[in-house]
Amino acid sequence: MQQQTHNSSCQEPFSSEADLVQNFLELLKVGESPWGNVETTTEWDYRNGITDVLVRTNQGHLVAFEAKLTDWRRATHQAYKNTTFTRSAYVVMPPSAAQRASTHPEIFQRYRIGLCSIDNNGVKIVIEAPDLEDEPLIPWMHRKAHLFFDEAAECGLTIANGHRNGNMQTA
Repeated sequence: MQQQTHNSSCQEPFSSEADLVQNFLELLKVGESPWGNVETTTEWDYRNGITDVLVRTNQGHLVAFEAKLTDWRRATHQAYKNTTFTRSAYVVMPPSAAQRASTHPEIFQRYRIGLCSIDNNGVKIVIEAPDLEDEPLIPWMHRKAHLFFDEAAECGLTIANGHRNGNMQTA
């Protein structure tokens, strides 16, 4: 996957993790992220945890994102848990934190997850997550996530905070 950035009003430093997630969602909404146009939901509860941002690409791949302002080690564990039901997972951080985290590529490789940074210039993939082509470890959860997006699309609903509301949000 090609590294790509997109200009936005996204600011650093972020005042909170929620602010980081909101700015990341705004960048996804533009549709010119490395994942193109995607459907999004936030705080998707998958029984073993809550994913900060879950997207489904136009190709039908699930990609999970864990956002952290500084604690990249904790984020790697959370992102790794997301690989049990997604095709790939990333840690999303402000550039300075992502730079510090990127000095440990072996940890990201071991967990088979990627690293992104976001700032005024957009989304940048710092470490590419491998595409996990194998059947997810928890196939029924993978199907449940797809069903969640499918049902929302069929009903023309927006997905927000893991719940369906209003119009489907495609970013």
